[in-house]
Amino acid sequence: MVPEVDKHEPTTAAAPAERAGDAYPVGAEPMEKASAPASAAAAFAKVKESLPDPRAAAAAAYENLPDPRAAAAAAYENLPDPRAAAAAAYENIPDPRAAAAQAASRFRNLAEFYDVDQLNLGPTLALVMPIFALFLSAALFLETYVLQTATAHLAIFLIGSYVVFSTYFVADHFMKKSSGSYDAIPDDKKFYVLSNLIKSAVLLAYCPSCAYTLYRCMAADDWSTPRIRNMGVLYAIPDAVSLLLVSRMAWSTKVHHLCVVAFMVVNLFVSYEEETIARALVVYGAFSTFAYLVNLLLASRFLPVSPKLSLTLSILALVIYAGCLAVNWAWQVGFVKRLFLEQGVSTAHGASIALYLALISLVVRDDCVLVKWLWSNVGKQWEAAMHVARKKRASKEERKDR
Repeated sequence: MVPEVDKHEPTTAAAPAERAGDAYPVGAEPMEKASAPASAAAAFAKVKESLPDPRAAAAAAYENLPDPRAAAAAAYENLPDPRAAAAAAYENIPDPRAAAAQAASRFRNLAEFYDVDQLNLGPTLALVMPIFALFLSAALFLETYVLQTATAHLAIFLIGSYVVFSTYFVADHFMKKSSGSYDAIPDDKKFYVLSNLIKSAVLLAYCPSCAYTLYRCMAADDWSTPRIRNMGVLYAIPDAVSLLLVSRMAWSTKVHHLCVVAFMVVNLFVSYEEETIARALVVYGAFSTFAYLVNLLLASRFLPVSPKLSLTLSILALVIYAGCLAVNWAWQVGFVKRLFLEQGVSTAHGASIALYLALISLVVRDDCVLVKWLWSNVGKQWEAAMHVARKKRASKEERKDR
């Protein structure tokens, strides 16, 4: 039990002094002051002595620090010399005067290349010009009296073929007597040269009539069947004759000529007033006529033509031929697309379109082969031009030094 406490008896807490008096009696001797043992003082002194001197450590650290002035000087020495770097960069910059001089030198080389003395092309021109005049006169006659109304298409083909056939032998006889370079050509290549010369003259003579026919068809929508049939017959004459007389011919060229003859036969039985795939054949033949310069270039490979003339013919032939093909093919694709999408085709017409595309693809392949050859030939002729120009400049400089 917890003893009861009298509430009336005051309770007092002992003062701190009284408690301290009980612990430390007043009459007692005070305790001696505690002193650190000698061993502890010695240990402290030993630890103090073992510690590094902070001033010496700081001085050593300061001595180990790299000299900022020396480091800056070393960094400065390792930096590239800005003047040398600028001079090197300036040396690597192409000299505009030298570049301009080089460009001017190229143009001068080309100009001097065109100053090379022309070779004698008299016999060739004496052959080509009369043939051109003959067929141009015939084309004017046909344009005036035959093309628009004549219906004897087969007779036109036979007469024209006989004239071209005879021209081969007349030209061969003339060139053998007048041109030693032609006479030096192998016999199996002579008629190949003549075929290209004759075809270039014939197609050039046809160009006015073909251009007029194409204009009337495309601009005036006048697809005159008699006129188109006669133009198709005339266009096929050089190809048909070359198939008979030229023995050495690439197979792609033979296929090209055979397709032209086949299209001529089809042309005789087609009416062009109605919009069919046959109109595409007319446009393809008309654009092919404008590429007469290609045949002249092909013939010039076997003749002693000057490099400048060969380069000029190559560039012009490539530009004209590629341009005609680009416009022609673009129109062909658009026309066939319009036939299928806008008008719709019957089974018979669809079969004729498929046959046309199959045959014309053979002609297109031969055209692509020819364009590739023209491109490479331009590069070769350019190199030949630069070589001739450099040789001529070197010879001039040698004469000046003397």
